[in-house]
Amino acid sequence: MAWADSRAAAGPSLGEPAGRDEVDLELVIASDVSTSMDRQEKALQLGGFVAAFRDAEVQRAIMRGVRGRIAVIYVEWGGEGRQRVVVPWTLIDGPAAAAAFADRLDKTSPGRMTFGTAMGEALEFCSGLFDINGYVGDRRVIDISGDGISNRGRPLDVARAQALARGITINGLPIVYHEPQQVAGDITVFAPGELTAYFVDEVIGGPDSFIVPITAMDAYSEAIRHKLIREIAGTPPGGADFSALSEPDFRR
Repeated sequence: MAWADSRAAAGPSLGEPAGRDEVDLELVIASDVSTSMDRQEKALQLGGFVAAFRDAEVQRAIMRGVRGRIAVIYVEWGGEGRQRVVVPWTLIDGPAAAAAFADRLDKTSPGRMTFGTAMGEALEFCSGLFDINGYVGDRRVIDISGDGISNRGRPLDVARAQALARGITINGLPIVYHEPQQVAGDITVFAPGELTAYFVDEVIGGPDSFIVPITAMDAYSEAIRHKLIREIAGTPPGGADFSALSEPDFRR
């Protein structure tokens, strides 16, 4: 699939309705697969989302919504012009649909997208996906991961402001366990506190926006699971203490 054709794959799939169906949440999962992410990390990230949609607590969170259903799309992103729809918009209205989404995601392999870290372009691409999904939700959320700052393409502040003006909430999954170093060319790994602050100050925004930092390689699955539960529920489920994920989550 050519990169320019990615949005064509974002339309109706897996039996979703032809009209604009009402859901509790429209969720874009935007996973960083830029060259600063190695193969193992990308596999752990993908596997974390597969496990989360198979998780009974995540499935119960979906069912507890007013309508008991959400719409989800899974996207990978990297540098300039590098975005790919992996699993298109899918209606999840119960355990079977959640498991089917997870199974479809599990059959894919993470991409490797070069040309820097274009987070602004990723947000712009993801924002446009809400216009073509056939759903209308009470909330629209982009869940974006990343292990570095935006260094290519459309300015992040411009894309972020445009998304927030449309009522889209942006949440973050910063990957912060790397030691600071220059990896290759203009790809830099930043200190954990620096990247956390960057996501809080420059990336996330909108009502109840938050981040959950991933602070170790073995923390992907649990962090993603708890983050999805919170995004689906709209508030911390049952007053859960997300600091148990090894580092506190952060609100704007």
